[in-house]
Amino acid sequence: MSRFLVTKCICHSREFTDIKQYAEEHGFTTVEELQSEKFCSCGCGLCIPYIDLMFETGETEFQPGAFYKNSEH
Repeated sequence: MSRFLVTKCICHSREFTDIKQYAEEHGFTTVEELQSEKFCSCGCGLCIPYIDLMFETGETEFQPGAFYKNSEH
């Protein structure tokens, strides 16, 4: 298990905790809604699976590759 966690959108330098709060305040439930506001996930896209997982689980810190492990279930 990695000692490093994935905690933010790198391109926009936004923590997932901030993204989650923004999504809740605006009633957003998808990455596409966040992208339409240019709030996150508009650059490299590496955070997209983590933000999907954030919406699914409510968590804001992830082990690298956590979305792969979650999709195996």
